[in-house]
Amino acid sequence: MDTRMDTCITVWHWATHERWYDEGIRRSLELIREAGFTHINWNPDSGSSYLLADAEIEFTCRIVAEAGLRTHSVHASNGVNPVSELAHAGPAPYAMETRKNILSPHEWQRQSGVELLKNRVDLAAALGAPNVVLHVDITDDTFRDSGTEHSFFEPLYRSLDDIEAYCMERKVQIAVETLVKASAKNYHKLYARLFDRYDANFIGLCYDSGHWELVEPGKVSVLELYGDRLLATHIHDNFGAKDDHLLPFDGRLDWNAITKAIAATSYVTPLNFETPMDRYVLAELSYYRRAQTIAVRLEGMIAAARGRAAN
Repeated sequence: MDTRMDTCITVWHWATHERWYDEGIRRSLELIREAGFTHINWNPDSGSSYLLADAEIEFTCRIVAEAGLRTHSVHASNGVNPVSELAHAGPAPYAMETRKNILSPHEWQRQSGVELLKNRVDLAAALGAPNVVLHVDITDDTFRDSGTEHSFFEPLYRSLDDIEAYCMERKVQIAVETLVKASAKNYHKLYARLFDRYDANFIGLCYDSGHWELVEPGKVSVLELYGDRLLATHIHDNFGAKDDHLLPFDGRLDWNAITKAIAATSYVTPLNFETPMDRYVLAELSYYRRAQTIAVRLEGMIAAARGRAAN
């Protein structure tokens, strides 16, 4: 098997490094390349409402290029993820960054969410990444009745309408991630509405393998129904009870079925491993080397499935 094939893994920020945002990430990038990866998914600040300055975007592009890596995707922020660098002494909600929110009915807050999303689109464009991955947070209650559905989609559509031309001008697509807080049926409804309303050049799908296993165990219906809109992947494994984010083959997912389903789409590899190393008791380089071996195995399975389909 050709171990030089393209492979991709997510770059995380590790708070164990005093300067995680420059020296720490730079070192991780060097080790990722040393292990044999060719691409990254940029994940630092993905769940944060932090706005990147121009100098930070330029610095990020420089350290990725110096490491000899390319960027396959950037994880965007919708502004409502409970992630914060802020120290706090009070109840946990005060540490949640929620003031920027593309789904807010309050116009100033919704516009702030759009500004944050544009910031991540700028980062992706500078890195040469073709897409940003976006969380669109639904629950089963979203589709309870016409009123709840309207309340959800009205600000979402306005936000997406506001950013569509911005994305198209920068040649950056939005990949809506499969999440875990609603049924598979209701995620299908979300994608049907988005894909009916917006062109494939603007919006598509991010298939998160571990998340989908939790909402539809043992099945890949989202790929079967919407594989023609597949733009990004978050590949990881679990045992069906919680969102473990393990390396493939360390959990229970059926990787033969998953790779065949991805191979049947027009998705442009590499797959992206969203597998943080803190799940393992390994040195960072050792972890990346193990992940690279597994990534090559999965890429080979995709190539083999597509080769059989062509014959």
